[in-house]
Parts: sequence; structure tokens; C-alpha cells
Amino acid sequence: MRLRRGHGKPMTDDAASKRVTERLAALQEVDGRLARALKATTAGVSSIPETAIDMESAKAMAAAIAALRQPLAAELAALASAEEVSTRQELDRVGDGPAPSSAKASDAVQAAYVAVGEASGAAASLFTTGRLMFEGAACDLAVDRMKTYAQVTKALNALLPQVVGWELREEGLACHCVCPMCGLGACGCIWASLHNIDLAWGGSGLAEPDERGIPLRSPPRPGSQLAAAGVQQWDRVVTVDDQAVRAPADLQTALRRHAIGEEVRLRIDHDGESREVVVRHASDLP
Repeated sequence: MRLRRGHGKPMTDDAASKRVTERLAALQEVDGRLARALKATTAGVSSIPETAIDMESAKAMAAAIAALRQPLAAELAALASAEEVSTRQELDRVGDGPAPSSAKASDAVQAAYVAVGEASGAAASLFTTGRLMFEGAACDLAVDRMKTYAQVTKALNALLPQVVGWELREEGLACHCVCPMCGLGACGCIWASLHNIDLAWGGSGLAEPDERGIPLRSPPRPGSQLAAAGVQQWDRVVTVDDQAVRAPADLQTALRRHAIGEEVRLRIDHDGESREVVVRHASDLP
């Protein structure tokens, strides 16, 4: 429930006001660092071909930067003009400074994780202080910020596995997994990373079946059967032996119905056009 300054006794105690002002100043400061970390992440990701990763996460970060730039509510204007807040803002305005440089895009993403964690702590402290000191506008701001940080974390969780996978491939380090999917070249490790990271953060994972088939989130491993057949990243495996597959678990199960070395018929969709590809069940986990 949002507190409103119009109800109950207004906060007039100088010490109480000072505590809220300090927390607000701290939040403004870390917001600036977070905005620049997100700018650095966006810059790092921009060096990766758009076809290599799903760019929806980058769009979410751009929206977060815009949210951090929103002006403070009128109720906080007096607090924000306090000397401590304004001084810190001069040193660390939201997103105005240069983005920190990182050697790798994955380093920039990890730095953004650190920044959003720091910002989340500052927002939680502001909320509790505002609640105890009966400063409803501070609580409102803290809640809005924490929602933004949650969206940022979700975007980073969706981005990091894709970025790390791309960087490893650029180093010539293709998937080494020997599960049935990966053995064919249809790497499921990026999917598994996205799925398990989302679950660990309390999400529902990527368990929902996709009626269009299973998208290949990585290009087939060089030298694999699917690479030799000309299958590309983002192509979809639609059927195995004429049976529809809607999730990686379906594909793994269908492949395991065959002994190692047996032929398997896959139907692959590429930009709406489908074709049959015949491969052999290549490997499995010990």
C-alpha cells in the first residue's frame, strides 16, 4: 500500500528528513552507475551480429535507462534539492557520464549485474527508511525502482548466456556436449542455460512448448551433421520421424529411441520453408 503525505502527521522532524535525504542521495548515485553500466552493456552487445543473439534483452535495457532518467515526483523535489543529493548528482548524473569500457561484452554484462545488485540494495534501504519516517513518495520511488531493477535482471539473465556462447564460438570453442541434440550439432546448451538461470531466479524457465518447433539458438557445430546439411542458427526442428517436437526434451526423447548410428529423419524449417534432413544418432551422455 502506498503511503500518502496527506494522511496522518506529516514528517517535519529534521533528523528524519535527513535520513530519507541520505537514502535518496545514495539511490541517485547508484542509479547513475547502473545507467552507465547498462550503456556499456548495450555498446558491447552492439558489436555482436544481430543474427547471433535475441536482441529483445537489449531493448529492455534501453527502456530501463529511460526509466532511470525520469524526473523525481514532485513530493521529493525539496529533498532532491538538498545539498547532499544535488552534490552527488553533479558528480554522478544518471547516464550522463561515459560508459565504462570492457574488454568483452560478457564483462560488461557481469558489471551490470553488480550495478543492479547495488541499486537494489539502495532502493530497499530507501523504502524501509521512507516507510518508518512516513515519507510515502520515497516509498513509491523505491518500489518503482525495484520493479525496474527486476526487469533489468531478467534482461541480463536472458542476455548473458547468448553473449558467452557467441564469444566462445568466436574463439573457436564450439559446444563440447555429447547429449543427443548436441551430438547432431543442434546445441541445446544455450537453451538449458537460459532455462536454468531463469528457474534459479524464481522464473518459470523456458518450459512452454513452441508450436513452431525448436529454434536452434546456436549455429550447428562445425563438422557436425547438421552443419554439413546446411542447417543454420534460428532454423527450427519441427518433427523427428514425422512426430512433432515442441521442446528440447521432446527432441532428446525422440533421438534416444534410436540406437547410436541409426538413421533419424528430421524436418527443418528455415524462414517458413521446410525440408527433410537425414542424420544418424551420434552420441549420448554417459
